[in-house]
Amino acid sequence: MKRALILPLLAALAFAGPAHAEDYAVSAIKYKNKGAYKAYFNIRVKYSNGNVIECEGKNTTGQGIQSGKSITIQLDNSDHSLDSDIYDVCTPKVGNEVWGMVYIDRGLGYSPASNRESCKKDKTKFYYHPDGGTLVVHTEGTTENGNRCRIDKKGGVKYPVD
Repeated sequence: MKRALILPLLAALAFAGPAHAEDYAVSAIKYKNKGAYKAYFNIRVKYSNGNVIECEGKNTTGQGIQSGKSITIQLDNSDHSLDSDIYDVCTPKVGNEVWGMVYIDRGLGYSPASNRESCKKDKTKFYYHPDGGTLVVHTEGTTENGNRCRIDKKGGVKYPVD
C-alpha cells in the first residue's frame, strides 16, 4: 500500500519541477533588529555587468542599530541615507538587483568578517524601481545562533512593474 502511494507522489514532484522564483520591485529597504546585539545594515547593488557594490547607510554607522530599533533606506537616496561620497555608485538604476547585508556586533566592535548575514534569498529577487514597495527584513536571536536575515514583507509590487 505504501509503495503504491509513493510512486505517484514522486512522479508528481518530478513533473512539478523546481519552485518558481519570485521577483519584486522595491524602492526602499527597512531593517529591524530583533536580536540581542547591535547591528549594522548596508545595501548591495548588483549591476548588469555582474559587479556587486556594497553601500553603507549613513544612519547605520557609529553606535549601530540597537536591539529593538529599525532603519529604512530609500534606495533613490532622497533621504540622504546612503553615503554621499559614493552616491552615484550606490544609487541603483531601475532593474538593478538589490538586497541587504547585516553585520552583527559580537561585543568587540564592528567586525563584519566575524558575523554577517545576507538578506539575499535564492528564490526571491528584489529589483530597484521607484514605484516599488518597501522590503522589510529582520534578524533575531543572539550573536551565536538564530540570527539569519528573514523577510517580513516583500513590498507587494511584482517586478517588472507595468
